[in-house]
Amino acid sequence: MPRWEFKVLGSLQVIDSGQAVELRSAKQRVLLAALLMKANAPVSSYELMEHLWGEEPSGSARATLQTYVMRLRQSLDDLADRKLVRTWPTGYSIHVTDDQLDLLTFQRLRAEARRAPDLETEARLLGEAAALWRGPALDQLSSLRMEQTDVQRLNEQRWEVLERRNDAELQLGRHDQLVDELRSLVAQHPLRERFWYQLMLALHRTGQQAQALDVYRRASEVLADELGIDPNAELRALHMEVLAGSSAPVSVQSGPSWLPPAVGDFSGRADEVARLTAGLRRGGTWTITGSGGVGKTSLAVHCAHLVRDAFPDGQLYLNLRGGEQKPVEPAAALDRLLRGLGVSGGAIPSSVDDRVDLYRDLLSDRRILVVLDNAVNEAQVRPLLPGTSSGAALVTSRAALAGLEAAHVVPLDVLPAADALGLLRSALGDARVAAEPAAAQAIVTYCGQLPLALRVAAARLVARPHWQLAKLAGRLSDERRRFDELSLGDLDVRASLALSYDGLGETHRRAFRLLSLVDTPDFPAWVASPLLGLDLDDAEDHVEALVDARLVDYAGRDAVGQVRYRLHDLLRAFGREAADEDPAVALKPLFEHWLNLVARADADLPHQGIRLEPLPLRPFDLGDAAEWFDAEWLNIQAVLTQAAALGHGDLAADLAIRSSAFCDLRARFDDWEQLNQIGLTHGPASRKPVLFQQRGILCVRLHDYTEASRNFQAAQEGFAQAGDAWGEAYGWYGMGWMHEWSGRSLEARAAHREAMARFVASGNPHGEIEVLCSLGAIERRAGGLTAAQGYLERARRLAGQLGDEQSELMATLELGRLHQFTGELDLSATFLRSSLAAAQKLGDPDMAANIRLFLADTLVRSGAAGPAEEQLRQAWEFFEEHDDRQGRIWVWRLRSGLVSAPEEALRLATLALDEVRQMDSPPELGRSLRVMGDALERCGRGEEARGYWRRAEETLTAAGFQAEVDELRVAMS
Repeated sequence: MPRWEFKVLGSLQVIDSGQAVELRSAKQRVLLAALLMKANAPVSSYELMEHLWGEEPSGSARATLQTYVMRLRQSLDDLADRKLVRTWPTGYSIHVTDDQLDLLTFQRLRAEARRAPDLETEARLLGEAAALWRGPALDQLSSLRMEQTDVQRLNEQRWEVLERRNDAELQLGRHDQLVDELRSLVAQHPLRERFWYQLMLALHRTGQQAQALDVYRRASEVLADELGIDPNAELRALHMEVLAGSSAPVSVQSGPSWLPPAVGDFSGRADEVARLTAGLRRGGTWTITGSGGVGKTSLAVHCAHLVRDAFPDGQLYLNLRGGEQKPVEPAAALDRLLRGLGVSGGAIPSSVDDRVDLYRDLLSDRRILVVLDNAVNEAQVRPLLPGTSSGAALVTSRAALAGLEAAHVVPLDVLPAADALGLLRSALGDARVAAEPAAAQAIVTYCGQLPLALRVAAARLVARPHWQLAKLAGRLSDERRRFDELSLGDLDVRASLALSYDGLGETHRRAFRLLSLVDTPDFPAWVASPLLGLDLDDAEDHVEALVDARLVDYAGRDAVGQVRYRLHDLLRAFGREAADEDPAVALKPLFEHWLNLVARADADLPHQGIRLEPLPLRPFDLGDAAEWFDAEWLNIQAVLTQAAALGHGDLAADLAIRSSAFCDLRARFDDWEQLNQIGLTHGPASRKPVLFQQRGILCVRLHDYTEASRNFQAAQEGFAQAGDAWGEAYGWYGMGWMHEWSGRSLEARAAHREAMARFVASGNPHGEIEVLCSLGAIERRAGGLTAAQGYLERARRLAGQLGDEQSELMATLELGRLHQFTGELDLSATFLRSSLAAAQKLGDPDMAANIRLFLADTLVRSGAAGPAEEQLRQAWEFFEEHDDRQGRIWVWRLRSGLVSAPEEALRLATLALDEVRQMDSPPELGRSLRVMGDALERCGRGEEARGYWRRAEETLTAAGFQAEVDELRVAMS
């Protein structure tokens, strides 16, 4: 039995080892529900933010989402393994098996019922699926978007399963067993005509004719009062049968039946099928929209066949040829439809208006389904729609058809991964797919989960039973010949996509080609501006025209409010095949524009350890710089990588340099390392000293002091060779900063003095402030508290004069830590709270988390255990989310002194000591040894405690941390 189980078919339930677990946070429940509704598949951050905050999330929504994910992992005991909730480049996913989630069980039973070998098995499986429900899906969950999409769709699936189960039971002759349940269903859902029909039929078949007629009367009243319509043809025919006292099967089909043959191997699209079949039975106009090859016609024909019984007066089908050179004109379409309705050629009016009047007159009060395939636009469709609600229309189009009044739109995207694989299984057989699961998945990926491409791939494999799936997967892996492989007979993916592309004007075709060359996963509309040399409004118009042509998809709105777009993988490949532009030349203006924006955003961020000379840039006008970086980060990585690959190493190096402060700010250390390495590999020699300097800072952050020293040394030499006095000073400062972190105080002082001399000589007051802060920290640790205060007061005063908020923050923080050791704890807390507020204002969560540690330390010394614990809780959330080892060690040490149980204090101290032994940090080792001694003394193990204290004293003395040694000696005495 799995530890964790989840239930969404009713109220949201979380079960841990058989016991219900309450998630108290409403937002956490919404987040979990959104992930569960798409279990085992990534859910984009955009979609999750819309679930949590609606269509207009705040600027800080992405960071808050990360916090909610971390807390959800904490609630599910998944912080360490992260096997349940996983992170993806575009969002998050939850991974569960069928027996862990009732929704997956429900979906499996529905699918098995469709493939059931006999009616008895189908009825049993559908009954098991229906029994999983405890009430409305996700009952009482607070998310409007989920209610309007996932919940509504899932509830519709519930009633569809019940309708199918009832049909099967009625065909098996179990009429009397269903009557009570059907009475309850029509009471709960009086507008579902199928339930009325089933109740009426069950009563009729059990000989209760009067009751059956009463059901028809009540159904007629409800439908007339609520919708203003009469019962459908199915109900009317059954009513006539009951009146006639006949028990023969109902047969009500009459009129034309033009539907193409049903799709024999149709699979997937369960949600869309449920929505369309239920909607068509109610009547009205339904449109299926989507790009070429996405399966609009297959879905329309499949659904039309499923609802034939609801349209006994006939089903009309017409291909309007919207993707061809000469679409069908409304006049010609009406001529064809009128002939199908029995009007002779001589009786068909000549004018379009008269044809429309006659057509709608013939359709009035008749239950006829009109399927209009491949419509080009609203003007072509409007004259062909029924004029009353007795019938229904189903329209497919690549265009959005947003102007069709009162039409219900079903947008169609590529197949979900599971459905795409199911399509292959349906065509090739389970055994062939199961024999090569990796190759089958690769085919799905190379086909971009596009139904047309998958059908072509499957058809090629059916025609070549001697081929292994891996052979076709290998052929498809070559993007240059992929479209040649995806062509068979009249099935041609390239030709299908070309219909949309060829219908564009040249400027729009060029926009599509250029956008297809860009490697970013998505993009805002402004990207088209430097590519095409257009202003922003014209660029957006071009992108929207591509959306209308179904060549570009709308991807949502990011955290800073920008609308984002994306290209489907096959469309991107098609665009690159069509492009004759040289990517290195065509994309250079875009790379330069990205660098301009990154540089402007970088100028607004706090920097640690090196500041580049300011550039003459316009003010950043895209909102908060850090939040903009968050929204664009995947694109920045992609652009930097592509620029390097296309020979623009200088641009790649500059992007790496200008992105490092953001990586530092958000603790994106893996990304920082990767981009820095690309810059060093591809960038010109002139950029390498800065990159080495930044790499040194990164290595210090990762506690790799040997590698940090090598990089700072390389930076110093490069700056000196270039005659860059500022750079050389920062190189010395970085070396001193590294020595501070590694506990080598004498070496740190010497390096900082070299840096100070160079900062003064080159006129860099910002650098002077950083050195003063570091010297103040060194003197504090060494016990020179008066000298430390002098350095720090001077740094704070100079930062205030320059308006340097980052440096003023550092000076204030160090003064707060200094006053811990002078015993002025209230003053210490005041300085630390001020620096915490400044870090939050600057958008530096890493700095804020570390300041919380120092504030908690002061509060512990003051005896304020409760407030200290709250600061530690908030710091821990950040350290866990970013896998910050040193932060975790500090939290464990401080909590060891806070907890009341000696055994728990010892456990936390042991965790800190075990973790710190994996680091090369004598100061942290000395502090952890001291806390271990404190915990052992509380456990009554005094002799062991004194041993740890002696080792702590030796370690901290060697590191030059005399102030902490003095504290320890007082405690030991």
